Amino acid sequence: MIDTVNLLCLFLLAALVIGALLGKTRSSIAPLSRRARLLLWALILLLSCLRLYGFGSIPGGMNQDGAMAAVDALALADHGTDRFGTWLPAHFTAWGYGQMSVLLSYCMVPFIKLFGLSVWTARLPLLLWSLGGMAAAYAFLRLWRGERAALVGLLFLAVDPWHFMQSRWALDCNLFPHLFLIGLALLADSRRHGWALYLSMLPFALCMYSYGVSFVMVPLFLLLAVITLRVPLRRVLLCVLLYLGLSWPIYGTMLINALGWETLSLPFVTLPFFPGSVRSGDILFFSGHMGTQLLQNFKALWHVGFLQRPDLIWNAIDGFGTVYLCSAPLLLYGLGLTLRDAIRDKSAEGRLLLLYWLCSLVLGLCINNVNVNRLNILFYAHILLIVRGMDGLLAFRRETAVALLGCYGLCAALFFGQYFTSWAERMESVFFADFLDAVTYAGEQDSERYFITPDSQFTGSANVSEILTMFAHRIDALYFQGKSGEAPPYSLRYQYRNPDFAQLEGQPGSVSCVVRAGTPAPEDWARAEFGSYWVYMKEG
Repeated sequence: MIDTVNLLCLFLLAALVIGALLGKTRSSIAPLSRRARLLLWALILLLSCLRLYGFGSIPGGMNQDGAMAAVDALALADHGTDRFGTWLPAHFTAWGYGQMSVLLSYCMVPFIKLFGLSVWTARLPLLLWSLGGMAAAYAFLRLWRGERAALVGLLFLAVDPWHFMQSRWALDCNLFPHLFLIGLALLADSRRHGWALYLSMLPFALCMYSYGVSFVMVPLFLLLAVITLRVPLRRVLLCVLLYLGLSWPIYGTMLINALGWETLSLPFVTLPFFPGSVRSGDILFFSGHMGTQLLQNFKALWHVGFLQRPDLIWNAIDGFGTVYLCSAPLLLYGLGLTLRDAIRDKSAEGRLLLLYWLCSLVLGLCINNVNVNRLNILFYAHILLIVRGMDGLLAFRRETAVALLGCYGLCAALFFGQYFTSWAERMESVFFADFLDAVTYAGEQDSERYFITPDSQFTGSANVSEILTMFAHRIDALYFQGKSGEAPPYSLRYQYRNPDFAQLEGQPGSVSCVVRAGTPAPEDWARAEFGSYWVYMKEG
């Protein structure tokens, strides 16, 4: 059904755009009535409340990167360190072979302090930042196109697949677009309020702690933005001081790792050296075959950013894409209107948006084989351009509101219908719901030893099994490091390997084993079943 709806909506929206291009735009547009504003706000609030429905349980389970961010946040909340004992790190060791940004974990700390570690306290910060991104989009659109466009933008964001989906699970890099958009809105407002220019440096600097690719995107955009806005040199220098005043620890960390220097420990932050890879191989400039890689990157950017081809299941649902598949005509129309206005020098906001969009494309070309979460910075730009296209149609003929509401209302209904049903069921296996249920149950037995299968994500993925177990059992960082004095020590109590039941026979002490369903064990072992995983238990 979704394919038919996509096709019909695509033709309808394309026809409306062609009609607007061939017709004559109105020179003046009547403002929204009080009743229309109230209705729009009520609809926006109602749709936004959908983000709370099933929050913490849909998607079921927990992504391994989100679990790691939460485990490190628990360590920060309890001890001011990550789980390895690094004091207030500017960047996390994470998996060791690949590091992770810290900002999401720091944002989790107050909620974990107040309510303890859980799925919903781990996911809540990203939900709040997503709502902040919606507020920033409203502010930017209102400055640029007025109240009507701002309300249309909020309404679209409330039902946009990418914006909805990323707000309900915890992935560190998904903070980046919200912070950037908040900075963009403040930068746009700086032409009216000078202080907003300096305030914008705060979210732009925080971007550096949210996703590594911000090292390409943010400086490039800011350089072009100050040139476009013709910011006086004195103000630029002050902005640079404010930006570096907050972001220098992460820049210092990257410099330390680039030059192989030792870890720098300060009273208020640690700039760690990582012996393992920092994932530089994901960047075009470090590719051994730049020409071939650039072509592959362009194809990936085109497929993910524009054609909205199927992506990882947690990033997009097939048939809906990131901004709905039928939005292509509005994206092109909005881009054309924005380019026209920029050429006519009508608005600084439009020029800033074009710079944002172009820098996002450059970033997409620099990242090898992007997927949706790696290209997340692009989608706010596309959403704003789509809203500009909608605003252009409404300026041509206000009756097009019915067609827009009909198209996107139907698409949204189908999207939410899948998200809360069939997609939610599929996600439970992807986000290890059965494994977490089994590990949680095993933890409730308070056994003296645990054997946890290393085959959770794939055969031999012991590091994934470990981080999910640490999340489920809320393992204290000092205990994990062997510094708590608690017996038995972590390294002996938790074994991330499949058990040898014959060897365990006759050994003293209680044992719980989390294994793949179907794994045989002696008859005297008690068994509890959790979908794809079983828990075997034996008292000492």
